[in-house]
Amino acid sequence: MITVTGEIVTIDGVLSGAALTIDEETGLIVEIASRSSGVAKSGDIDAGGYWVLPGFIDMHVHGGGGADFMHGTVAAARTAARTHARFGTTGLLATTLTASRTDTDAAIRAARKVIETGRGVDEARIVGVHLEGPYICPARRGAQPEAHVRLPDLEEFTHWVEIGGGAIREITLAPEMEGAEAVTRAALAANVVVSAGHTDSRAADVARAIPWGVRQGTHLFNAMRGVHHREPGTAGAILVSPEIVAEVIADGVHLAPQIVRLTVAAKGLDGVVLITDAMEGAAMPDGVYKLGGFDVNVQNGEATFADGTLAGSILTMDRAFHNALKFAQLAPWQAARLSSANAARQLGILDRVGTLEPGKQGDLVVMDPETGRVEWTVIGGRVAYRR
Repeated sequence: MITVTGEIVTIDGVLSGAALTIDEETGLIVEIASRSSGVAKSGDIDAGGYWVLPGFIDMHVHGGGGADFMHGTVAAARTAARTHARFGTTGLLATTLTASRTDTDAAIRAARKVIETGRGVDEARIVGVHLEGPYICPARRGAQPEAHVRLPDLEEFTHWVEIGGGAIREITLAPEMEGAEAVTRAALAANVVVSAGHTDSRAADVARAIPWGVRQGTHLFNAMRGVHHREPGTAGAILVSPEIVAEVIADGVHLAPQIVRLTVAAKGLDGVVLITDAMEGAAMPDGVYKLGGFDVNVQNGEATFADGTLAGSILTMDRAFHNALKFAQLAPWQAARLSSANAARQLGILDRVGTLEPGKQGDLVVMDPETGRVEWTVIGGRVAYRR
C-alpha cells in the first residue's frame, strides 16, 4: 500500500491533513481517511500543505516537448505523453489536425499502438484520439491547414473508427456543413463525443445539431461565430445549451480572464472542461516550431503564425487549473471538476477516473497551492513524475 498525506481534494471539498491509500498491485484507491495514521512507510508521499488533486484529463492536446501526434509515430506520441505527465496530466486525447487521410491514418495507428501496448511509467495515459477536423468551415479554420479542409465524409469517418479499434473518442466538426448530420449520428452510435468547432454556425444550426448528438464546443469563442445581441452565434448557443459542455483554454491569451469567469457562471461547474490545445512547442524554450507543416513562433507564452493567427497554445494543465482558480474565483475542488471530473464524464470513464474516491484508479497530482507547481504526478498508483 502507498499512502499520500496532504490536503485531499474531493468532489465537493478539501479534507485537510487527510490520507489517501492506494493498492500498489491494483493501482486503485482503497481508502481516504480523515487523518493520517502517522506511521510512514517507504514509498509513501508526504504532501503536507500541498493539494492532492485528481489527475488532470486533457481532451484537446496536439503535442508537447517538441513532438506532435501528427508526426504519426509511436515515439512522438510517447514524447508528448511524457511531457504532459510532468505537468499533472494523467490522461489525454491525442489530438489530430486537419490533414490528408494518409497522415491522419498514421496518427491514429500510432496512438492506438501506444494505448494497446501500454504507457511508459513516466507517460500520461493516452485514453483515445480526438479528430480536430477535417470537417470544418474554411472561413473559421484558424490554424487548420486550408488545403485539407473538406466536407463531412461518412465513409472516411467510418474508416477512422475502424482503424482506431475503439481509440476514436472525440471529433470536432462544423455542424452547418453538408453531411455533418450523418457523421454526427454515426459518431454518437460509435461512442464518440461530437464537438462543434471551427464553425460559422448560427444559434439555430447548433440547436438543430443537438438532437443529432453534438455534446461539446471546441475551444469556446475561438474559431467560431461569436455572440451578437441579435444573433447569439455558435458561442452564444453553447453558453445557453445545457446539453453542451464548453472547452476552455484558460491561458489568458485565447480568452480574457473575465470571459473565463463569465463562461463558468453561465455553464456552471459541470459545464466546462479545461483543455490546453498545446502544440509541440509546449514545455520547450521560445523558438520556431511546426504546426500543420507551417512555422509557429513561440514567444512570451504565445504560439502564433507569421500573420499573428494563434496556432494552438503552449499551455499545460497545471497552469490551466491554477489560472481557472484565479480567473473564475474558484475553490480547488471546484476547479478540479473543470480539469478532471467533467472530461471523465464526457468520455464515459467517470466510474474509473476524474475524482478521488475508493475504487477508482490512483491517478492524482500533488500541487503547491501557492505557486501552482506540480510536485508529484501519480498514475495508477505509480509515480510518473517527481520534481
